[in-house]
Amino acid sequence: MKKNTRINNVMKRTLVSIAVTGLLATTAAYAEDIKGTVKMDSSTVTGLTIKATNTETGASRTISINEQGSYRFAKLPSGIYNVVITKGDKVIAKESVRVSLGHNVVRDFDLKSSAAYETITVVGSSISTLDLSSSDSGLTIGFDQIDRMPIARNITSIALLAPGTVKGDSAFGNTASFGGSSVAENACYINGLEVTNTRQGLGCGEVPFEFYKEFQVKTGGYSAKFGRATGGTINSVTKGGTNEWKFKASAIFQPSSLEESGQISRGNNGAGKIFRDGSYDSSDSTDFTLSAGGPLIEDTLFFYGIINPKSSKATYTGGGNENSADNLYTVNKKSAGDNIFWGAKIDWDINDNHRLSLFGYSNRSDSLSNYFDYKDGVIGARKDGALLKRGGEALSLTYTGIITDDFNITAMLGSIKTEYETQSENLLCPSVSDSRTTDNPVTGCGAGGSYGANNDDITQFRLDFEYTLADHTIIAGVDYQERQSAKVSRPIGGHSYTYSTLGVDAKWQADQGALLNSTGASIDIVEDRIFDGGGSFNSDLVAYYIEDKWAVTDNLTLDIGFRVDSFDSYGTTGKLLTSFTTDIAPRLGVTWDPTGEGDSKLYATLGRYYLPVANNTIFRAASGVSDVTTAYTFAGIDSATGIPTGLQPLADTVGTGGLGNSQQVSGVSAVPEQAVFQAEEADPFAKNELIIGYQQVLNDEYTIGIKGTYREVATALDDYCGRYAYPTCVLINPGEASTWYKDAVYWDGESWGDTDWDAVDGIPDEGSRTTHSVETIGLEKANNEYTSLETTLNYKTDDFRYTFTYTWSRSIGNFEGAVKSDIGQADAGITQDFDFPALMDGADGYQPNDRRHVFNFFGSWDATEDLVIGWNSTL
Repeated sequence: MKKNTRINNVMKRTLVSIAVTGLLATTAAYAEDIKGTVKMDSSTVTGLTIKATNTETGASRTISINEQGSYRFAKLPSGIYNVVITKGDKVIAKESVRVSLGHNVVRDFDLKSSAAYETITVVGSSISTLDLSSSDSGLTIGFDQIDRMPIARNITSIALLAPGTVKGDSAFGNTASFGGSSVAENACYINGLEVTNTRQGLGCGEVPFEFYKEFQVKTGGYSAKFGRATGGTINSVTKGGTNEWKFKASAIFQPSSLEESGQISRGNNGAGKIFRDGSYDSSDSTDFTLSAGGPLIEDTLFFYGIINPKSSKATYTGGGNENSADNLYTVNKKSAGDNIFWGAKIDWDINDNHRLSLFGYSNRSDSLSNYFDYKDGVIGARKDGALLKRGGEALSLTYTGIITDDFNITAMLGSIKTEYETQSENLLCPSVSDSRTTDNPVTGCGAGGSYGANNDDITQFRLDFEYTLADHTIIAGVDYQERQSAKVSRPIGGHSYTYSTLGVDAKWQADQGALLNSTGASIDIVEDRIFDGGGSFNSDLVAYYIEDKWAVTDNLTLDIGFRVDSFDSYGTTGKLLTSFTTDIAPRLGVTWDPTGEGDSKLYATLGRYYLPVANNTIFRAASGVSDVTTAYTFAGIDSATGIPTGLQPLADTVGTGGLGNSQQVSGVSAVPEQAVFQAEEADPFAKNELIIGYQQVLNDEYTIGIKGTYREVATALDDYCGRYAYPTCVLINPGEASTWYKDAVYWDGESWGDTDWDAVDGIPDEGSRTTHSVETIGLEKANNEYTSLETTLNYKTDDFRYTFTYTWSRSIGNFEGAVKSDIGQADAGITQDFDFPALMDGADGYQPNDRRHVFNFFGSWDATEDLVIGWNSTL
């Protein structure tokens, strides 16, 4: 009787510790383990077994406690587990443990025995609220915690809870920047399936919020198992079925009447006509969710499914560019019948040591956009429409096998299909914009834009091994992806016209020299950009990694990991476009408990991360896209279509004359080979990172932490488009000497010589291999540095919990990273940065994602048993 009382008292204290751990698990690792030691005061632990049983599914695993008294349950799905220690048929101790995504739980038992185990007493049990076996940085948070707080229902809002993250520029949608990196350098996973937007690296595939179970936001220091990201990683798992059938329905309404009114911007220092108009911006949405989960076979086979029909309406003005006013009003509608998300997860516990999980979803979404004339605050007649086809399907099969107590395997096979096509109603009217100072700017007869097939098909496979040998846990694996894309971009109406004024003594930069307006009067001109081409292209990504988690002592753990990636890209002809094999990337970490009591943690990590070439780069460079802008003078304008008439090359008016002297060629239809497009010395985009941090449990309520981070670009990979690279831009590491082959067109430093402009075919010319010095190319070395200091305070009682973080950071350099926020350029890895030396003049300084001071404060209070008050704030 006394023994049971003591065990119950220990369990009560343990359950309180579990609740604290759920909030304070701000350091994450990949494995979800329960581990610890069992001590006997006067007897050996030989013959003791320990069993962990999931309280919701009944899944269990039994292992032996080794001679040193240690045990480890590896690769457990998140949930609450009953942990039972037995000797034969006799139960010695029993406790309850919560396993969170990516968080190792350490549970130690101190047992007292009498002769022949007739009496066993639990005299002590402890839990470390800090994950002392992991050195990475970030945040782990469950849906039950999120449900208590007012958090926007998207994955970016979850990421922004973690210190070191800031919201990205609205030009790229709803995205986040990690550690000063651009928003196109992150990676996202759902149930182990990578769902990153691989076309440009912008954003992630998402599922309805009711489908998520837990999130793990990795802001740095992540292990060698994770890669292909130089920013952060968002790892999530979905809900699954349990031994109890559960049903849920929810509805969310977002009326535009609750939105703030948009701003109106005027020209002429605020005294002129409307230039940008946000007063028409509105968004209404209705979101219904139905879900069901339960056992198909109790304790063995489980199902969870969700259906989510959504409808929405959004309105806004646009159509202008940086030099011309808004001229289009758009109404976009989605009906619930054309926007039904469905998802499902089936888990099969084949036996105690083998598990299969099948996960899939469809987020296909069709919407209709109607376009109306707009001018100076007045909406006109409807002029065009389009069907926007978005989303696709995802499917993955995951196997987890516990081969022995010391050896386990995980394998995942998955695929994602995504569509981005816009089917325009009007394919005859070209794009028209007018940046001249005039009361009646020219508009077209349609919305313009482009059309053509646009989709991705990604296949993934990964295999991971884990073996424990004494104090070493060796983790190794291979990660493979094939990213196939198809994109055809043809200009609607065959052209895209922009009217402008070439002032007195102003220049228009043609490829063969600047055209100077020396006529003594301003000239109205029109630029005709024809961006046309496309096809199918792909990239193959393979990574190998190995890592040793070495428990040097009870208080000291070392993470020693290495990773090698290879990135190959192929154009529409099937020929190799780019090929990179990274250096061995170190991932080193150390964790030390100075007091040995499990209530303090000093940690540090050093790592290098690589970013693959985005598929959009392959499209721009090797899909047969011709991108030519020609400047003309014109005699008139068709009043119905906005198309210029009486065109004459600008060089006929200013310059030496001719069409070729009036053009900017940014891309040719010939598909280049690797020797023409990639400099021989070029290395892939890479960042180095150093983190040093400390965490301390002050008492049962408070935990504090401080962390310093330094990141720098080790190598920047971007395209150089200067004369020596003409007419095909070349991937180089700016600020370094680079070697590549020429293709028909040669610049010798003074003239084009006898080059043949019609012979450009993408094939390197024999004998044309040239090494260009840093001085010849004229580009400075790329630089991007991020420095931060984070402080964290966590508070937790039974009914009140909160987290407060303050981050001081600075992001400086001469370029942002993969994309360019200040002009909204989403061409990852081939922005206008480093295209020409002149573009980099004055580039040094604070970068777009620089936020000097960031405060986060979120939490919840259980006012009564039936009322919870939560808050979430960022400054």
